[in-house]
Amino acid sequence: MKKGLYALSAIQADAAAMNAIDWWFTYGSETPNLSEVAKKVLSQPISSSSAERNWSTYSFIHSVKRNKLNTKTADKLVYIHANERLRRRFTEGYNSGPHYKWDIDPDNSLLEESSLKLEQLCWSSLENNRTH
Repeated sequence: MKKGLYALSAIQADAAAMNAIDWWFTYGSETPNLSEVAKKVLSQPISSSSAERNWSTYSFIHSVKRNKLNTKTADKLVYIHANERLRRRFTEGYNSGPHYKWDIDPDNSLLEESSLKLEQLCWSSLENNRTH
């Protein structure tokens, strides 16, 4: 059930007849809260790439070699990684240099290299601890 301004038949008729952008331009300012919600909903990505990025991070963290992590710990690590990725977007190096927008380009070889180096460091550290 429509209430307030949106209950008027003329506005409902305009919603059916007008282009959505024109309708929002005309009537959206009357409800700023609804406008904010609409902007947030419409700004969501139309692909699953952001979810795939999280699953990629999750699979890296919860690899075969580290499969002893429980789900709660792995989820926390994915959360930390996502927040760190967001935090780094506001650093000077994110917009220039060799790591320019490192989290956007999935074909960035620097990421693969650093992941492999990290994996090797972790395992060499574990192996060194076992021998001592």
